[in-house]
Amino acid sequence: MRSKSLFAGLVLVVGWSQAQQLPLTDSSHKLEAAHKHSDQFHPNFDRVDETFAETIVSTLSASSQHTILLHLLQRAKCIPLLAHIGNATVFAPTDKAWEDWAERHAPQRQGELYGGWLSSQGIGEWLVDPEIEEEEEMDNQNWALRQHLLYHMLNYTLHPSDLIAKEGRKDIAIETTLLFPLAQQPEIPPIPEPGSPWLPRGGEGMLAGHGQRLRIAKVGTQKGGERGSIGVDSDGQRGAAVWDGAGWNDTPRNLTGMQTEDVVGARWTRNGVVIGIQGVLDMPPSIEHIIRNHPSLTYLSHLLPPSESLPKPLPDSLATSPHLTIFAPSNEAFDSLDQVEKRYLEGGYGLEGVGRVAGGGVVLGVGKHEAVGWSDHWGKKGNEVEAANGDDLLIEVSSNSSLMINGTEASTIDIFASNGVVHIVPTLLVPDNFTLLNSNEKVLLSLNATRFVSLLRSANLSHTYVGERDNDNKEEPWTILAPTDEALDAMDRWGGHGPPLPVWTDEVQERLVEPFKDPSPLAALLQYHILPGRLLPGDVRDGMLLGTELRTAALGGARQRLRVDVSEQFDGTKEDVGIGEIRFDSATVLGKPVKSGKSIIYLMSNLLSPPDDVLQTAVSDLQLSTFIAGVYAAELDKVVKKSPATTYFVPRNRAFAALGLTMKYLLLAEGKDDLRKVVKYHAVNQIVYTPDLESGKEHYTTLEGGEVTLIKTGDMNGTIVLRSPTKWEGHDSGESLPANGEYRPARITHSDSLTETGTIHTIDAVILPADVKINALKLIRGSKQSTMLDLLYRAGLGWIVEGREPDGAELQRVALEGVVQTWDENDDSGEQGDEGSDWDMDSLAMPSYTILCPTDKAFSRLNLTQYLADPEALLNLLKLHIIPSQPRRSTLKAREPSSPPKDGQPLVLEDDLVYGTLLSSSSKYGDVAFRATGDNSFIVGIRNARGRGGQNGGDAARVGLSGRGSVRWKKGVKESLKGKKKGKKDSLKGKKKGKKGGDDDKEVEREDDEIGYQALWKGGMALGGGVVLIDSVLIPYEPSWFSRWGWLVFTLIGIGSALLIAAVGLGWWWMTKRKEGYEPLEGEEEE
Repeated sequence: MRSKSLFAGLVLVVGWSQAQQLPLTDSSHKLEAAHKHSDQFHPNFDRVDETFAETIVSTLSASSQHTILLHLLQRAKCIPLLAHIGNATVFAPTDKAWEDWAERHAPQRQGELYGGWLSSQGIGEWLVDPEIEEEEEMDNQNWALRQHLLYHMLNYTLHPSDLIAKEGRKDIAIETTLLFPLAQQPEIPPIPEPGSPWLPRGGEGMLAGHGQRLRIAKVGTQKGGERGSIGVDSDGQRGAAVWDGAGWNDTPRNLTGMQTEDVVGARWTRNGVVIGIQGVLDMPPSIEHIIRNHPSLTYLSHLLPPSESLPKPLPDSLATSPHLTIFAPSNEAFDSLDQVEKRYLEGGYGLEGVGRVAGGGVVLGVGKHEAVGWSDHWGKKGNEVEAANGDDLLIEVSSNSSLMINGTEASTIDIFASNGVVHIVPTLLVPDNFTLLNSNEKVLLSLNATRFVSLLRSANLSHTYVGERDNDNKEEPWTILAPTDEALDAMDRWGGHGPPLPVWTDEVQERLVEPFKDPSPLAALLQYHILPGRLLPGDVRDGMLLGTELRTAALGGARQRLRVDVSEQFDGTKEDVGIGEIRFDSATVLGKPVKSGKSIIYLMSNLLSPPDDVLQTAVSDLQLSTFIAGVYAAELDKVVKKSPATTYFVPRNRAFAALGLTMKYLLLAEGKDDLRKVVKYHAVNQIVYTPDLESGKEHYTTLEGGEVTLIKTGDMNGTIVLRSPTKWEGHDSGESLPANGEYRPARITHSDSLTETGTIHTIDAVILPADVKINALKLIRGSKQSTMLDLLYRAGLGWIVEGREPDGAELQRVALEGVVQTWDENDDSGEQGDEGSDWDMDSLAMPSYTILCPTDKAFSRLNLTQYLADPEALLNLLKLHIIPSQPRRSTLKAREPSSPPKDGQPLVLEDDLVYGTLLSSSSKYGDVAFRATGDNSFIVGIRNARGRGGQNGGDAARVGLSGRGSVRWKKGVKESLKGKKKGKKDSLKGKKKGKKGGDDDKEVEREDDEIGYQALWKGGMALGGGVVLIDSVLIPYEPSWFSRWGWLVFTLIGIGSALLIAAVGLGWWWMTKRKEGYEPLEGEEEE
């Protein structure tokens, strides 16, 4: 029933199409190209038996095996096209052929398309009549389907003789289809273009105006079999067999004047012929696809990079560049190259050689019309054509129809492609005098001496010794002794002896202005065993760093140091040395040293090895593993290894862990730039050995660009600390406060771990550069909690997480006028602080906030829909979680914390410590308090709130990880602090009267620093604010009626009860008092 209705509909469509479309003319050159045929003449059929079906469409409609094809033709709008042509040939796959093809090629993933139109739903989705909207959405897919169907059509009618083998004719015929390949669907012009309706819009396709070709293996041949095969490849294989015709109706198959029994799967009609086939014809792929998948071109495919990065003179793309003719060298062709030449092509520097080798077989367009060079395009007399590299190719066709290129016969011809044709040749198409390795440099690269070439280039010697040969000048002979990459890598692993192998980043190269000439590896090893001067056992002290005779470019020409360890048992007054009493590096002194003239010789237990690079040295200390991970995460490993004359202050793992959320952010992809700054800020671009330091302050420039301050105390221990300087452009913190706002400097806990390029000092804290701006937004992203961030932006509090100042409109939106002051970040007057306050934080930095951030899991237990529907309730909820860094006066009167916040924490966590929030101004239950729970853990809750219980949030939450933000210093901090500190300094000096001036000044300076550092955490909160994770949402507390008035009720009840008891007692006393009864005397009887 469906077949009859479909047939009726198609007949109407055909009739309408024939009435509406204009007849074709043969004046168009495109039409001539489409009619062109390989070797046969196609006669017009003037007479067809009256019993034949009228049209191609009605013939397909009458077949029970071509329902799918009819649906596809209708969806692709090809029905009018068939009616318009007049004479056509349609290769019609059966329904089973379509189903099998779709099952093999349907993508596995949803959203992908095979051939531009077949989705993961298979062929079934195309059998449903689409709605108008769906047709518009699937326009691209309809176009791709149309392209595929056009490959099944010819615009002329094949005669039975064209399909049946005959003596004297070729067994395989080449036909021209209606497919004009395009890389993508062209835009629809506003006015229809003149010409044939099957030709592509917007151009002539990628075959120079020629239709795509199709091979037919004829009936009765070895390739075609009994019924013939359509769409065979260049070897006559993989075609679709002609259908056996079992589904045709009983219409006679006789063509006037000729029997057609040998072509059982075909039906001739009034406007052409339908040839049923048992497979779907796949359109030829691109040239790139052919090269990547053809078994004879695997080596060429291995050499070619991705299409978008092809070397010159190859075309921009082997997939989309049009009308290409490729004479591709087979795997056998590359056998003419020796192993050295192949290694060059396969290496990372041989891409230009690949272009030179392959470019000789690429023709970008044949002739002035840029035609495609199929085999039948060339004449037997020979044609010369220019290849992409500028060389001329001589193309001939031999008597046996073989294709000859420069006298070499092609092994495979006419591999059809969507953008041209591929012929496979067994030789390389290069000039006779072609030399692939035309320079010593290329030979070195092929011999795996790339690092040696890099050294020659860095020394500007490559042109002289290994550059390309100049034909105009006489070539100089050289003998080059080149170490391989493996040899130099082995030197790297063996302590880095020999020339420093440059890693040519801009950062390293800028510092190698005048490279130091290094000794040979063996000389370097021996020089590390020699010290200048005579060093007697009595002159040796524990921890000394002795300079050796080894000088390298990695140390900027300085002497490599050697550590000395002396045991407590050693007696320096004796010349004899016991076993293990003195150690130079890892070797022990064996017995008494021997004097030799002015020299002295110590016998050692083993060979000394110069220090390793920084990373290798740090890896040996498990406490530094986080720093190593950070170096690799920041992709600074090469810079760290090769930066010469550098001192690294490496924080311990516990120091990185103390950063909390800051460290988690730095390890994110978006924190990579900040992580690079942090790592480089811990590297000083000069060598600093602790025994060489004198008491006092020294400023050093880091690889990050900023400065760092190193302070050595004058006490017996000689403590050395590291901190941020006070002077930093754009982050000036005054005269005494560190620019990064950290109140505790980092202390060196282990010093002088010698490296190839300097030394490593281990420190107990991370020093963040002042120009690394950490705000609440970065900290929350580091925590990977998104709900709180989303709510803050929804409520209009985004300026808090972004670390910027709000305007008046933003404060009005969140009802914080008068609660939060608006500051001008560019105001450098220093007058906005209160005159009477000592070290008022308002005079130091811009306001900041600490956010108590519940986890996403905590919010999942809360009914957020209720809060999103009530903006005021949501705002109060969020305000309760935000602690301002500038405490209210009422909060300042509360208990002050006894110590500053721990490293990385934005506020002090102590038992019963209270902080005000943004909700404190509007609610007496807006303060939060912390309580210790043991094991260094805390809970935070709403102060004075009565417990409500429940698991959906409430009055208290456990404290998790935290992170501290950066201080935003106000402009003019220096001026505002002078007045604030003057009174304190004067009072301290007054207290120190009677002491010596020098001691007095030092003590005042220490006290002065303590005062300044306390200003960084006044009220227990850091100036930069931060984020504290909590495991539950704090819900604003509203006391019940009973909580508000219960005390009064109980008081009145108590008073009433007391009055009642008093009244009862008084009544009892009065009653007993009135009673006058006789009381008998002792011994008297009652009557």
